[in-house]
Amino acid sequence: MYRSIFENAIEGIFQTTPSGQYLNVNPALAKMYGYDSPQALVDGLTAIDNQLYVDPSRRGEFIRLMRENGVVRSFESEIYRKDGSIIWISENARAVRDASGEIVYYEGMVEDITERKRLEKELKEAMIAAEAANRMKSEFLANMSHEIRTPMNGVIGMTDLLLMTDLTREQREFARTVRVSGESLLIVINDILDFSKIEAGKLDLEIIDFDLREVIDNTMDLLAAQAHSKGLELAAFIRPEVPLHLHGDPGRLRQVINNLVGNAVKFTSHGEVVVTVSRISETAETTVLNFEVRDTGIGIDEKAQARLFQAFQQADGSTTRKYGGTGLGLAISKKLINLMHGDIRVKSTPGQGSSFIFHAEFGKQTAETAAAVQRADLNGLRVLIVDDNATNREILEHHTRAWKMRSDSAANGRQALELLRSAAPGDPYALVILDMQMPELDGLMLGRLIKSDPPIASARLVMLTSLGKHLEEADMKLAGIEACVLKPVKQSRLYNCLTEVMAGHVPVTRKTAPIEVAPVKSSTLKPSLASSRYKNVNLLLAEDNTINQKVALGLLGNIGYTADVVTNGLEVLEAIEKKTYDLILMDCQMPELDGYETTRRVRANPKAAPTRIIAMTANAMRGESEKCLAAGMDDYLSKPVRLEALRDMLTRWVPEKKE
Repeated sequence: MYRSIFENAIEGIFQTTPSGQYLNVNPALAKMYGYDSPQALVDGLTAIDNQLYVDPSRRGEFIRLMRENGVVRSFESEIYRKDGSIIWISENARAVRDASGEIVYYEGMVEDITERKRLEKELKEAMIAAEAANRMKSEFLANMSHEIRTPMNGVIGMTDLLLMTDLTREQREFARTVRVSGESLLIVINDILDFSKIEAGKLDLEIIDFDLREVIDNTMDLLAAQAHSKGLELAAFIRPEVPLHLHGDPGRLRQVINNLVGNAVKFTSHGEVVVTVSRISETAETTVLNFEVRDTGIGIDEKAQARLFQAFQQADGSTTRKYGGTGLGLAISKKLINLMHGDIRVKSTPGQGSSFIFHAEFGKQTAETAAAVQRADLNGLRVLIVDDNATNREILEHHTRAWKMRSDSAANGRQALELLRSAAPGDPYALVILDMQMPELDGLMLGRLIKSDPPIASARLVMLTSLGKHLEEADMKLAGIEACVLKPVKQSRLYNCLTEVMAGHVPVTRKTAPIEVAPVKSSTLKPSLASSRYKNVNLLLAEDNTINQKVALGLLGNIGYTADVVTNGLEVLEAIEKKTYDLILMDCQMPELDGYETTRRVRANPKAAPTRIIAMTANAMRGESEKCLAAGMDDYLSKPVRLEALRDMLTRWVPEKKE
């Protein structure tokens, strides 16, 4: 039976002496090695024949392992066949011992694994080629992002600056149309780049602490004008049990909600769009939340629902689509939700509206992190609301009473002063919410009167002002105003403001100053703006694109800063030798010496150690922020650069040196 197995096995079988001399081989092994018969193989290899192995050391390694362990498994080697061709083999063998424990011979099996090795090599080469293709695709995307965003920064930035100048009504309408069109184009570009990053496996999440209510409120703010222009009710409700201080990617969550709500507004002609957030489950470290975006729009039929989350697909695929769009938004949203360990589905009836429902998992902030900004308890706090508009007073009273505050209201400044003075002896008002635009006494005038009257001067003041009604910080301080809230007043924004003010924590907010842009001479190190409210702050702008120089200088001037201008990294290094700068706005893609290497050299210069460096880049690819920080930069601005983002960045990093 053993002889039959030995003779007919498809694997090679051998027996050798402990020194490696072949005693017996079966027909399969002879054929594998290219010999006509088993005896021809034994006669041809009468001893340890290192010439059989392409790498002779492999035979020595095989014998060593056999002597040490008495067994060898899956030992792979390349060997020469009789005709000189090379094959791969895998050997499994064991030592056979006598009664005294001495090794008598080795026996084992050999498998020809040449085809497997060929496939492994092809697979490895394919993987290397795929990785190279992915690298090329990532480089292409980075270049595309830069090439597209650089001119877009000029289009949107210069339009912003144009809108800040004196224009006729018709000119302002034209400029606004350009601005809106530029933003629309940027949305399409972002969708295409995001989808390409997903395809290349280069899109991931940036995990940071964030406030859920702020994300929802900000998203609704962006779409409020569009919804109201169509007469739609736009509402959001976060259920009380939902934790607000989360750990995740607020930007990507905002992108998903913005896409879903934006679609809902786009496909709804009357009725409402409502966002509801509820809790599915919660542990000490994580929570799973459910988001529903419900509308009363046109609805989606079952056939269209099946392809809704596929790329480049829309419910209305005709060439004369009424609603437009790239067809990428929902596909990207689904991928982002999957990255958040969630999924999305749709419920819809044609003509009756739709509900897009998704869940996602988030980390929960520690108690210490969530309480980093101390907020006061508003319960029982006495507040006076001063506004000449009865509707506004009613809304504010509703909000404050919902927070268990004791609120009263006044229709004008004179009435407010009477109420404040009459309450001062026994139960004074701790807080006054006053409107800026009022007849006779506006908010600033009233604030100054309150602060100049000792019995009522201890009241803290919060100003309500409309968009476009900018207040100088100095004027606010003179009037005793501790914070401003823009109209229309959102409940969450007002609540956060009041709690922070009463806790003594007031975020610094610089207001805009008139823009004054001088011609740019990038090769010189002279201030490009004639006047500034922050003359003692030394800024350096490193930017090779002349249009983007004008945009950056215009935005800086609007905030109240001057800046010196250079066009590449070598000029940055020259500039810091001549002057000490508080902050450098560093373009990352510059000729001769890019922003990354320039930053590394600046950091190596002891004279420039205190200088803050903020990256400005049109590269929107994954890892760009990490790359900037690794080079030694302090923070990161993505192009197109927005005025508010630049103002916030400078507020965060520039030391106060006002004259």
